[in-house]
Amino acid sequence: MTNEKSTDQFVRDMLRDIDVLRPWEQDGGPAWKRDALRGGSKSASALAEGKPEFVFEVDGFVVVIEDKREVSRTRYLDGGEVTTAYPYRADYALNGAVHYAKTMISNGIPHTKGIFAVGIGGDEIHHEISVVYVNEGVVKQLDDLSNLDVFATDQISEYHSVQVLERRPQSEARLDDLRSVARRLHEGMRNYGSVENDRKAPLVSAILLALRNEFFSIENLHARTPGNNSQVWDGRIIYDAAEQFMRAESLMPNQKIGTLLDQFAFIRNAPQLNRRHRDLDESPLKWIARILKNDVLHVVVDPSMSAFDVLGNFYHEFISYGGGDGAGLGIVLTPEHVTTLMTELIDVSASDYVLDPTAGTASFLIAAMQRMFSDAGDDAHLKNVIREHRLHGIELQDKLFAIGTTNMILRGDGRANFRRDSIFEAPMSEMRGDRVLSDGSVEPGHGFTKVLLNPPYSQSKDKNTRHLSEIAFVEKALEFLNPGGRLAAIVPQSAMVGKTKEDRARKKSILRHNTLESVITMNPMTFHNSGHTPHTVIVILTAGRPHKAESKVKFINFEKDGWVVAQHRGLVADGTVEARRKHLLEVLSGDAQDDTSFIVRSEVTADDEWQHSYFYFNDQPPTYEELLDTVADYVTWQVGMHSHGLGHLIDPLANGTTKEGVEE
Repeated sequence: MTNEKSTDQFVRDMLRDIDVLRPWEQDGGPAWKRDALRGGSKSASALAEGKPEFVFEVDGFVVVIEDKREVSRTRYLDGGEVTTAYPYRADYALNGAVHYAKTMISNGIPHTKGIFAVGIGGDEIHHEISVVYVNEGVVKQLDDLSNLDVFATDQISEYHSVQVLERRPQSEARLDDLRSVARRLHEGMRNYGSVENDRKAPLVSAILLALRNEFFSIENLHARTPGNNSQVWDGRIIYDAAEQFMRAESLMPNQKIGTLLDQFAFIRNAPQLNRRHRDLDESPLKWIARILKNDVLHVVVDPSMSAFDVLGNFYHEFISYGGGDGAGLGIVLTPEHVTTLMTELIDVSASDYVLDPTAGTASFLIAAMQRMFSDAGDDAHLKNVIREHRLHGIELQDKLFAIGTTNMILRGDGRANFRRDSIFEAPMSEMRGDRVLSDGSVEPGHGFTKVLLNPPYSQSKDKNTRHLSEIAFVEKALEFLNPGGRLAAIVPQSAMVGKTKEDRARKKSILRHNTLESVITMNPMTFHNSGHTPHTVIVILTAGRPHKAESKVKFINFEKDGWVVAQHRGLVADGTVEARRKHLLEVLSGDAQDDTSFIVRSEVTADDEWQHSYFYFNDQPPTYEELLDTVADYVTWQVGMHSHGLGHLIDPLANGTTKEGVEE
């Protein structure tokens, strides 16, 4: 067998990353571990003590690791099962680890949570990590891993809960609770208040703003509707409370407040919402306000959940029932795990000026705010500067503008720098904060250092709408950035192809003025919960730095991101999300390596398809067994061609060619 010391060191490095500094190796370790491995050697007789490469204990679980130098020796499956028969337990890493784990369970260990048997084959660049959970009467194969992070102290319990017990992750439970509230509100708004789908989210926004007014009380809602005197209607009380809160806090210019109030105006005098409903014995507005106060408001203002776009989730839940306006406009809610990932990919920090030029419900700005606040630490002044000056959004549609602005206000954005405009029409100088001085010269403003973007999809349908393609949004967004500023955009894979001459020209223009850093192929189910399944990529660009011909772009295949679609539950985390995300970031930064199935580094031109699948090649040398299989297949094909009288098609000598390869 090939020497395994280099693989051992690779495993030690991964263990060090999760603070396992001194795992028990070979015959080392406490007495209980050696007693549990009696009669557990991997030899044919299995009489001696078993000596795994590595064993360690974490949070009541035991982890047993075996490794092999060759990737092909990671595991051997017999009928889909990990056999522990000889010689497989000796020749394959996972089989040996499972053999040791079964022996330990049989002999008894002072830990009841079970054993994770881990088989690792290969080295830092080319490797596989396979896992089987073993306990009394349980042998369960789990998903392959990229690293060992799931065995860290703060992750292993969640990993066990999700992967082994198949329970819902905590994040999913939180989201399901909010979806349940959204469904309840949807039914109530429809049945009690006759509210149209596209008005439901603005209604929620208005009530949440009113609830932030310290002088507003739900108990002041009495369902009084005497004649046409709407001044005392519940809707008027809520509307006034929301308006007073915004004006008292000086959150934004009066014009923006007016735009929001236009979206809220219908609640003031909608009879069905304001009258006492016989089934509720109160107005639907009071019923809705109570639910929002008890079940939603605390989530919106909770700092620990500040990256979660509650209003965005409500909006998409509402429009999903009746078609709404989301699908036709190419609007999909960017999931929280994507918005937070993209802020990490371009390293958003407290010193940045961040712009989302197609802001929608403000989910990107919410994620950016959370990361910037975290970077600011305990600096209250800096946090206030971030709130007031460093988060900007552009949104064209009235309803989304109202929701996005409300979202930012509820999250503590001091000025709600949300502009109702088009990315293609917004005045660049005004957005960038430029000032015209008394002598007519222009003093450059703050500009923008980071852009986060999820443009509307599928808007470029014919020659009249070519300017609305996804790559057109990317090109325009780059113009807002200061030189050296960075952009992260999530777009359909097709946007990286350049299907039309206009988009091919845009790709050339982008490379002339900006640097393409990386393109990350995402899980095709990323947008499943929004009712859409576009195959997407995240593209990272640096503005104002022309792309050098010799520059190597990083193309990543991140389809296995730890998110899976579960029946009746939608997109859920499988317990490996954090570990896979960390691996992605480490590979991109150069702190970790992987093979070409995960990352390809290549020079590019505008004519190339900017995605991993276009540049991918298998850089792993074939094993001896694979070579024999290929030769056998080729010989079988040759014999088949000759036996069917078609040998002349594959025999060069039969085609009038001499042995020297020259035609006669």
